[in-house]
Amino acid sequence: MAEVVPADATPWLAVIGKSLAYLCLEQARQRDPDRFKDVLKKVDFLMAIGLAEKDAAEAAGTNHKSVRDLRAYYAKKSNRNAKAKKRRRSR
Repeated sequence: MAEVVPADATPWLAVIGKSLAYLCLEQARQRDPDRFKDVLKKVDFLMAIGLAEKDAAEAAGTNHKSVRDLRAYYAKKSNRNAKAKKRRRSR
């Protein structure tokens, strides 16, 4: 029969998972340091391996509110650039 995980082990599983995610990030940064200079890229990497945004932001050394602000900033910046290109084309 399969063993059942005790109820008191559940918080430790979350700690182990976050620690492994941090180790994965550090290993990836050693292999390709230019790819992970930006906080948002680190968070995206951690989210791609299965962490929630809040946990990924914490492992990357920031909080989830600043990650949301960065995403909004880059979305606005991208939208502004697209509008500028459209205006240049129409002239």
